[in-house]
Amino acid sequence: MQYEYLEHTADLKIRAYGKSLEEVFSNMGLAMFEAIKDEKLVEKDEAAIQDFEINSIDLPSLIVDYLSQLILFSDESNEIYNNFELGIMQVGNENWSLKGRATGYKVKGFKMEIKAVTYNELIINEREGNWVAEVVFDI
Repeated sequence: MQYEYLEHTADLKIRAYGKSLEEVFSNMGLAMFEAIKDEKLVEKDEAAIQDFEINSIDLPSLIVDYLSQLILFSDESNEIYNNFELGIMQVGNENWSLKGRATGYKVKGFKMEIKAVTYNELIINEREGNWVAEVVFDI
C-alpha cells in the first residue's frame, strides 16, 4: 500500500508509506494530488515539469515545505503531479535538503482546494526499515 486517507473532522488527512524517505515523500505527494484531481479536467496531452530544491531545519519541516512547494507550483501553473524524482539528505545534525523533479499534467481545474499543509497531527518516522508519514491538509 502506498497511502491511505484517514478520517478527519474537517480537513484532509493522509498516511503514506515507503521503504525510504524519498518513497514516503513521493507517495504523500501522489496521494495529495489524487485527492484534489478531477479526472475530467486533466489535460494529458500537456506535460508539466517542475524542478525544485528545499532546505529545512528538520525532517517535519521538510515534508511540510515540500508539499507546500508542490501546492504552490500546482496553483500557479494549473498542474497536478503524479511522478516524483527525489533526493533527500541530512545536512549536519538537524538540517535537511531535498532536490527533486515533479512531473505530471496541466489541468483546467481541481475538485478540491488545499489551502495549507499543517503541522497539526504531523507524524514522520521509521519503523523496522519502513517509513510512515501522516499529514493533515487544511481544505
